[in-house]
Amino acid sequence: MANSKARSTSRPASAKGGSASRSARTMGAVKATPTSRPVARPAVEAFDPAEPAEGMIEEAPARPAGQPTWLQVVSFVLAVLGLAISAYETYAHFTGKKLAGCPTGGGTFNCGAVITSPQSMVFGVFPVAVLGLAFYVVAVPLFSPWAWRMKRREVHVIRLASAVVGMGFVMYLIYAELYQIGQICEYCTGVHIVTFLLFCITVFSAAIWGLRGREEQSAQ
Repeated sequence: MANSKARSTSRPASAKGGSASRSARTMGAVKATPTSRPVARPAVEAFDPAEPAEGMIEEAPARPAGQPTWLQVVSFVLAVLGLAISAYETYAHFTGKKLAGCPTGGGTFNCGAVITSPQSMVFGVFPVAVLGLAFYVVAVPLFSPWAWRMKRREVHVIRLASAVVGMGFVMYLIYAELYQIGQICEYCTGVHIVTFLLFCITVFSAAIWGLRGREEQSAQ
């Protein structure tokens, strides 16, 4: 009887020990298992179609701040040349002297016939040579480098307007020489060429740099 009680007493103890060891192993396995942690995802920025993507922005080419020096010098030299030719024609008109190098025969080129023709007088009062001289007296300061660099917009507008008016008058004089007088003056042709070149320079400058002063151009 005593032995049977001893066996019965020892069994539960061993059973309890076995269950305790199993629970300890289970807890250890649970602790050894890595716990799951929330993974932080990078925030996705909203795409705005109105804003250009990085790397796609193209810088606009820098616009020149003003007319180059060569353009200013060339236009000034042309204006001085036109003034010299016009002054010489005016002198020949009032003194009646023959223009140097011009033929006086009845051929196509005859400066004397042109500068003394009825078409050489505007409304029968003003000689065309005087109007050309007056035009270039104004053109020399307008096409000088100092005028090109001025900040006042009015100066650039007056230059363009004078070039347009001068070119229109040249077209009339060419028509008069070819169809009314029937003869050509070499000096007049020289003035026409100079006026045409100044017209091209002025229109080109207005198309590229606009009719703005130097201060407005450098501010942009």
